[in-house]
Amino acid sequence: MRASALNKMELIKRLDPIKYEKEEERDEEQFRQMSLAGALLALAGIDHEREYALCRAVAEHLLGKVAEPDEVDTGEETE
Repeated sequence: MRASALNKMELIKRLDPIKYEKEEERDEEQFRQMSLAGALLALAGIDHEREYALCRAVAEHLLGKVAEPDEVDTGEETE
């Protein structure tokens, strides 16, 4: 084996162990996190329109220009 070859077992030993969580526990934790996020937004007085405006402002700041929602081609046909 060459000295420059990766030692797979050493790499595997460095990985964090995989923790098994029951689906119910994982779903409950995600629900708690979503509830907290929603509660924080509500406490700050941020509704859907303000959240959209904030995200749009950040995107415009980073990208310079952001397309209007009806200008974006999502590949879906509208009637």
